[in-house]
Amino acid sequence: MARSPIGKIARAATAALRPSQTLRWTIEGVGYIAVWLILLGTGLYQQINLVLLIAGLAAGPIVGSIFVSASVLRGLLVIRRGPPYVFADDPLVIDYTLENPHRWREALAMSAVDLLTPDEPGTPSARELYPKVFFSRVPGKDRLRVSWRGQAPARGRYRFGTIELVTRLPFGLLERRVTIEQPGSLIVYPTVGTLTRRWRRIFREATETRRGRRHDRSSQQQEYHGLRDYRPGDSPRWIHWRTSARLGQPMVKEFEQQSDQDLAVLLDPWLPRTKATAEQREAVERAIRFCATVCLETCRSQGRRLLLGWTGPTPAIRHGPASIRLLHELLEALALLRPTPEGHVGGLLDVMPPAMLRDAMILIVSTRATNLAEEYERSTRLNESTGLRLTGRTLVLDASRGDLDHYIRFDGGRGVGLDVGPLSDRASEREEEAEVEAEPLAESRFAGNGDVPADRDGTISEPSHDGGGRS
Repeated sequence: MARSPIGKIARAATAALRPSQTLRWTIEGVGYIAVWLILLGTGLYQQINLVLLIAGLAAGPIVGSIFVSASVLRGLLVIRRGPPYVFADDPLVIDYTLENPHRWREALAMSAVDLLTPDEPGTPSARELYPKVFFSRVPGKDRLRVSWRGQAPARGRYRFGTIELVTRLPFGLLERRVTIEQPGSLIVYPTVGTLTRRWRRIFREATETRRGRRHDRSSQQQEYHGLRDYRPGDSPRWIHWRTSARLGQPMVKEFEQQSDQDLAVLLDPWLPRTKATAEQREAVERAIRFCATVCLETCRSQGRRLLLGWTGPTPAIRHGPASIRLLHELLEALALLRPTPEGHVGGLLDVMPPAMLRDAMILIVSTRATNLAEEYERSTRLNESTGLRLTGRTLVLDASRGDLDHYIRFDGGRGVGLDVGPLSDRASEREEEAEVEAEPLAESRFAGNGDVPADRDGTISEPSHDGGGRS
């Protein structure tokens, strides 16, 4: 459909009234103007035609800079391509592509300046980023991609604003900027580290021990799945004799491996309403980083359910089968989580699903001292007997006391690409083993079991939001 002349005129008038370009003098341009004004004033005052001629010729670069800079920027387009998420303090790479639609005219010496601002500018750890790239030469009907590399800011949601395309062509006297609207967003996940062997030992012992009884992981106690042909090396105890007699060939029972114990991570990011110290704020960040690492490590293995809950005016939880989808949802929730002076762990226990409350290992990470007996009293769902049964598989860690330092270490770069492959190799395990030998014994407390010192050899791509349940 052809556009009407009136519509073209209206759009042209709107574009003219809306300033998409800005023009300013450079330092070199200011010096040039000063010399030109001196020449012009001298020629007019002394009535020297040669000086006036030189001043007139010197005005040419000024006028040429104004019109040429506007001409070379017309029609150019900058496209930004960045990751949808990144981990805090990890390398951040953003690609910028400059497209030149002109056939014969080249785009020379162009700079693109971007702006990345946090959604909540009042957050102490949030900061703005100003990515800037330089395009030396883009031929006509061609494009050039340049990558900007920097360090990701603190956790949270960030917004991309406008991109400014800057040029000083042709003489460097003027700097003209054209504004290109290209909104976007970036989620910065919390920094993740590596869980130590002490944590893995604690979790393995909690998995093997439920309600005080050790679970045998042998095939006799695995879930019966079906029958299959006999294979060399199968135990004779697995043979199903009745079916083997009927079919005339040996048939053995096939078992399905029992899933690991479910895990519920309850985070209490408490912070005083007023006069919060830097140490208290850092304790909140340590607790969030630890929970993010636990969620990442848990989602490496399939077959278990994971729950993440946090206190606040309204307790909230996210849960579901351990998967990459659920992991993205949990990491995004932790990235946007803000400290609060309200809420308590007892409120989280009230909103937990019954199956998780009955069978899962419960990890409580808080920034203040937590008394489970008081939390059970605050809960409208638990009584004294159910609270005692819950205590045996509950681990309480206080980030303000440094309890988390014995279970996590940070090596840097762990979150790049959100790799959910094997946790570590033998070399890293030997390093952890040496680290455990060198460290003093840490006190890890299973609530209700008293203070239990850890053993010296202790061990313990795109986001989607439909992987977990909501409450």
